[in-house]
Amino acid sequence: MGQKVNPIGLRTGIIRDWDSRWYARKATYRDWVLEDAQVRRLLRARFARDRAGRGGPRARNRDAGVSRIEIERAPNMLKLTLHTAKPGIIIGRGGRGVEDIRGDIESIVKRKVHINVQEVRQPELDAALVAENVAAQIERRIAFKRAVRQAVQRSMRMGAKGVRVLLSGRLGGGDMSRSYGDRDGKIPLHTLRADVDYGFTEARTASGHIGVKVWLYRGDILPAAPAPEARAERPAAPVEKARKGWRRVGVARKVEEQPKAQAAATAEGEAAPAPSTPEPAADSAEQESAQDAPASGAEQQEQSSNVDAVQGQAPETTQRPQTG
Repeated sequence: MGQKVNPIGLRTGIIRDWDSRWYARKATYRDWVLEDAQVRRLLRARFARDRAGRGGPRARNRDAGVSRIEIERAPNMLKLTLHTAKPGIIIGRGGRGVEDIRGDIESIVKRKVHINVQEVRQPELDAALVAENVAAQIERRIAFKRAVRQAVQRSMRMGAKGVRVLLSGRLGGGDMSRSYGDRDGKIPLHTLRADVDYGFTEARTASGHIGVKVWLYRGDILPAAPAPEARAERPAAPVEKARKGWRRVGVARKVEEQPKAQAAATAEGEAAPAPSTPEPAADSAEQESAQDAPASGAEQQEQSSNVDAVQGQAPETTQRPQTG
């Protein structure tokens, strides 16, 4: 029951990179893991929320809104990247804050430390910062339902596609612990390409600690599309090479042979004149129509005279054979 998987650990190596990036052999691996844990613990305690305005001599550096700490190791150097919503608090006046942090960390790792402070431009889209904000309001005795609802609405207004906030503990100072949650949008926990951020913190109240969990869905991270190949325009087939029986793509009729003059005109983009071909069928049709048409007056007189001449000729005499 309740076998939940951390959304960040599930997506590490797929759409999210490791927070600690280095390689070590078996002899030094254990020591470096312990150093990373000590460095993160030191920074979290240094920039933790101040309860009711109380703090020690370094209380001016507190509540810096640190959401993520990345550690990268190089030969004889440790590189730190701090993601924070308030970079001015960490840097300090004239960079004194960074120098103090560097001195404290170098005493732990025994090597040179390089610190890079990166600003989180939209804290409403960072799950760790949203959880810190809700916990801070609960510690100031603000109604937990109001704090949760405002956090959800603020994140959705800034462009989140889904937000879920879950509180567990003695809510409102009750004798029995219970859970209360609010959500908006969708949280696709089983989709690996979904950019789901997760944050957890605890609100330290007079009646006990209240756990605050936040899931924040910021959209999908898809692989980069391959660059479209440059399609070179295929030159048109020259007309001189057209042969009888050839056919171009998309043209149903065959390309007939053309004279050289028409080929040159077609290559220049001009319309070639249609070739003149004899029309024997038309001549035969005209002859048949002329025979069927009635003769004119002169032709009728000529025909009648010819008939008369034939009739005026004496008939040929035939001699009958004499019989016995």
